[in-house]
Amino acid sequence: MKTSKPTTDKKVIVLDGATIVLRERGLQALSFENIANQTGLSRQLIRYYYPDLERLMIDLCDHLAASYREILVIGVQEIGQVHRLDLFLDFFFGVNDRYPMPDNLEVYDAFFAFAVGSSELRDRLCGVYEMLGHVFLHELSIAHPDLQDYVCQELSFIFVSMMHAHWSYVATLGYSDEHGRISRDALGRLIESHVVHPAPAPATQQTWRRSS
Repeated sequence: MKTSKPTTDKKVIVLDGATIVLRERGLQALSFENIANQTGLSRQLIRYYYPDLERLMIDLCDHLAASYREILVIGVQEIGQVHRLDLFLDFFFGVNDRYPMPDNLEVYDAFFAFAVGSSELRDRLCGVYEMLGHVFLHELSIAHPDLQDYVCQELSFIFVSMMHAHWSYVATLGYSDEHGRISRDALGRLIESHVVHPAPAPATQQTWRRSS
């Protein structure tokens, strides 16, 4: 039995349309009517796939995360293992011309705003960001095998925190794209400082722990 490819394609059209609405007009403009106007699809068809905006936002979170992974996978396959950490940092701070970030970073501020009232989207975002932190930790430990685990854990949280703040400042608030290089180089120097001058492990430390 064949899968229904048109269904998948229509859902992608809806998600891409929602991305444009959020990127250009913000969360306050997110509505089935505006998505319909953007995509040329009927509101009834959009509501068929997404009965409510929460389900649409959750799928959109997964959709955008997948698009980032696809670019990184292509990059990793082309450059090999030696420079993977550099690719990772350059990509997420928008300083890699060969593998540019998708033009939709404003959407992540909309995700955070919507997540205030949606525990499911909040859980999904935590999963995405924690996974990103774990991938960074893995690449960091490969590039710098002498770094202690607690340092890699700490730097993984700092990386994700700095990355999201950078996206918000540049994409949403309109600061210059040049800050991508500033943030990327600053994080590189921070990593190098731990390599050259390792600090003693703190008495207690646990990253990526959520409040109960």
